[in-house]
Amino acid sequence: MHIATKSDWPDLKPMPASYEDMKIKLHFNAAHMRNLRRGFVPSDQNEKWFLYFEDNILHIHRSWTGIKRYEVVFDEDEDGGVARRVRINLGPDYGGTLDDAWETLVDVLAYYASDEAHRPDEPGLVSALKEATQPNYLGSPSVVMELLAPYFWRIVCKELPKYYSGLDALPGYEPTSFSDVLSANERIASVLSGADERFHGLEAWRTEQGLGKAIIRTLELDPDWYADENLHCILSEGLAGLSTAVTKIIADWRNDPPPYDLKALFRFISALREFTASVILGTHTVYFPDVTLSDFTWSNRWRFMQGDEEAENRLEPEENPEDFDEVPVEDSQQSSFEKLLRELEALDAELEEDDALEDEEEIFQPGPPVHPRRDDNGNLVKLAHPSTPTALWTWRDPQSIAIVIPDGPMPSELATIPFDSWDDAPTDRAGWQRVAEQHPVEEPDFNLPKGKKAAAGVVIVEDDGRVWAVAPSNAYGGYEATFPKGTCTPGTSLQAAAIREAYEEAGLRVQLTRFLVDVPRSTSYTRYYLARRIGGHPGDMGWESQAVLLIPADRLPEILTHKNDAPIIKAVQEALS
Repeated sequence: MHIATKSDWPDLKPMPASYEDMKIKLHFNAAHMRNLRRGFVPSDQNEKWFLYFEDNILHIHRSWTGIKRYEVVFDEDEDGGVARRVRINLGPDYGGTLDDAWETLVDVLAYYASDEAHRPDEPGLVSALKEATQPNYLGSPSVVMELLAPYFWRIVCKELPKYYSGLDALPGYEPTSFSDVLSANERIASVLSGADERFHGLEAWRTEQGLGKAIIRTLELDPDWYADENLHCILSEGLAGLSTAVTKIIADWRNDPPPYDLKALFRFISALREFTASVILGTHTVYFPDVTLSDFTWSNRWRFMQGDEEAENRLEPEENPEDFDEVPVEDSQQSSFEKLLRELEALDAELEEDDALEDEEEIFQPGPPVHPRRDDNGNLVKLAHPSTPTALWTWRDPQSIAIVIPDGPMPSELATIPFDSWDDAPTDRAGWQRVAEQHPVEEPDFNLPKGKKAAAGVVIVEDDGRVWAVAPSNAYGGYEATFPKGTCTPGTSLQAAAIREAYEEAGLRVQLTRFLVDVPRSTSYTRYYLARRIGGHPGDMGWESQAVLLIPADRLPEILTHKNDAPIIKAVQEALS
């Protein structure tokens, strides 16, 4: 009987410094504890978990990535053992919630504590058939097509209103933002890179060397740039390229002379989705030989739309794994282009045309993958998911979220205050201190807890009631968006540090107006101030930010979702009310 050890599996990743720590109480009898102490060494990558037991801790890793998902701490008892504590990795590679992770852990412990997990291997064909008949099998064309459907549909719902009116009549249409598209992108990348443990299959293919290289080649990413990236990053960037392609297709479709054939547009986008699914399945070399993303242009659509009825089934293998069992998909994935096309056929009349687009209704693409400003060591800052700016009219609408990227376009002013670069901004500690001393605000004593670093942050309120925020480059620290904040260097006051951070992270020149709140963090204690904008230009943001946002105050909880920002948002909303 082999007892698994750490050396039995290659490329194991350690538990990250940031993890969820939970007290638990799960009892296991003596037989079950013997099985858990054996651990488990997968015989192939269809087996999802590698386990080893060391110093009363059961270490649980994903088999094909080596990522450590759990550490379970056990105590002995007279009947066997008790799991007392678990550390759970909910890092950016994980696509579920804490509840999902807990349910998965319970299933894993129950299975590997049983005798079934340690029986001799069954024939490979039997194992393959069992896996193919399980729900959410990623070797099934229909599962992959339905996984992609929400992403393509959200792109259409976001882009088509710029060119076509009356979309409320479309079945399933709903107004869609860039954040919605990004969320759908993240879901697909998480599933295919192995972070969502509810999906399985093709693990040996879903690697950087397999699927990653296919994505780079067929979706035309820079092979040198992405040579050292992980699969999640490659998938996300490839999907972003698809979004750009769909955007261009819709724009070129609208440039055709009327009448505009909406059904033809959807059929062509559906063909692009079919091509994408074949790349994910690894069948593109058979069904789409020598085809890459740049071949999918509106002028070239006839190449892919001939014989639509035959094309609809070209992804299906002669023996479809779904013949063994029906593969369920989530309700959110039920919308598909095929269903939409059928419903469009039933529409009695074409949708009304509307050529009265505002001049500013342009197509906005994500910014460049490299920040225009280098980091403090002079290195280039590569952006895995560059932000996308919003139309200029969003800056003038107090109910809209407005976004600018580094050096991006902006109105000349807002509320009569110009957006001008702060050319003579301070460059040293003494200079920032002088700026702070020009308009000091009253504040309570700052009682820094022992062992914490002093930090300062700023919440900048615009005259129209919206609040400024920044999107940290590459969501640093787990923040998709947050308020400017930084540690205080020796000799710098809290007020000077807050003003400095507003400029360095948001490009804005501000005047503090009042003390807001003190917030404890794991390693710092941060004082936040309210402020107003008196100058600067958000496009001048430093390398730490990949976008600056102006957000209606009531939507702050929707955009600033990190738990550390919750008390600040509460204080802001109370102050503004």
